[in-house]
Amino acid sequence: MIQVYSKGNENVRHSYCALFNTEFTSYCFGVSDGRYKWDIKKRYSDFASLDKELTKRFPKVMLSVSSLPSRTAFGSMSPSLINARQKALDLYLKELVSRTDLANSSLVVDFLEVPIEAALDRNEDGEADYYRGVGGSGSGTSPRTELSNAPTSVGSSVRVRAWQQEAEAKWGEREASLL
Repeated sequence: MIQVYSKGNENVRHSYCALFNTEFTSYCFGVSDGRYKWDIKKRYSDFASLDKELTKRFPKVMLSVSSLPSRTAFGSMSPSLINARQKALDLYLKELVSRTDLANSSLVVDFLEVPIEAALDRNEDGEADYYRGVGGSGSGTSPRTELSNAPTSVGSSVRVRAWQQEAEAKWGEREASLL
């Protein structure tokens, strides 16, 4: 099961052509599936886009998930607002990953930036399914064979296929199949 925990936030300032300045808050989260750990940074707009797409795809399920904090036009850089929003976003993510139907959706998997290794180490139910024979366990199969036969989480097979097609386009079918 995927776990998510808040790691704080940071204000980011970008300058474009020395004429335009923009400032926004990046919310930082740690993600773990029990074996792998990684960090993600997301803007509020990323959460709003995810929520919109999840509501389209899972309208009944999303009724039971906490709403995102409201968007504010002014004062959005105040520390109290940022901290309150961080807590609300943390709760929102925890609710998403606690529901198997949402946690295994390609939208959430992509949003959480699940690494390919973690996606390949999950069985069809989305639970961790680690292949102890990979890498010389004496099982008689190569790591490549075991990983190519490994079940993937919902959405990860689509990404893997896209990466394979990209590699084939870049290097040709024969060289890409050796990856």
